[in-house]
Amino acid sequence: MNRNHLMAGLLTLLGSAAYAADIYVPGTLVSYAKHKDPITDENQSNLYVDEVNDTVNKTYVNFQCEGGRFVFYLNSKDILLSQQQFDDDTPPDLVYRVDSQQPKTLKTVTASSDDKPDLNTLAVEDRSDLTILNAFKGAQSKVVIRVLRQGMRELTFTFPVKGFAQGLKAVNNCK
Repeated sequence: MNRNHLMAGLLTLLGSAAYAADIYVPGTLVSYAKHKDPITDENQSNLYVDEVNDTVNKTYVNFQCEGGRFVFYLNSKDILLSQQQFDDDTPPDLVYRVDSQQPKTLKTVTASSDDKPDLNTLAVEDRSDLTILNAFKGAQSKVVIRVLRQGMRELTFTFPVKGFAQGLKAVNNCK
């Protein structure tokens, strides 16, 4: 996944917000915004899971529909990488743990918005989108994500998965 792809995706994400309001799965931290491209009918919906400890709803994961598949973004109220890491294209690794399973590590890639670095957003490398999607689908209660930031303390986020299956169904599994 390259920066141009992520930039286009992030711009799509920002544009989608103008078309559809988030709908929460009742009693959960899972929400979705349905959107279909008016020309191509491509599903451009988003599925969100809010972080359990963030009271301002600025830390969440986003599974964004692009080209019939989900693209994963981690968005945080905290900076996830330094400007130098962005410039050097050396974003931090992401460690995730499904329930009480063994932790696994994924490589991340940077994101941009309006041709400017977005230091509060990370995505995962190509083909890892399906890996992290399957982690959320297979979890019984939560997925914990840790960002191993360089020169800064690590950040750990907890995402409860109650309602995730209903959210997937609501956005038609990106189809």
